[in-house]
Amino acid sequence: MRKKAQRLTKPYPATAKVPDAGLTLFGAGPEKSYALARAKVIVTMKTGPRGMLALMYPTCAKLGVDPNT
Repeated sequence: MRKKAQRLTKPYPATAKVPDAGLTLFGAGPEKSYALARAKVIVTMKTGPRGMLALMYPTCAKLGVDPNT
């Protein structure tokens, strides 16, 4: 069974799982979070053939959100 996405607390970490980033920044579920990552709304980096992590600071800068406060 998959682990549920968790809302991140500030200050945000440098990287996070895509569902966690989507829930925190957009209130989106896992499927919508991965769709946002594919649409380049959530900035990601590849971690192997199928994995990806969300880069929180570039995504927050894109959205105009302060990741520290």
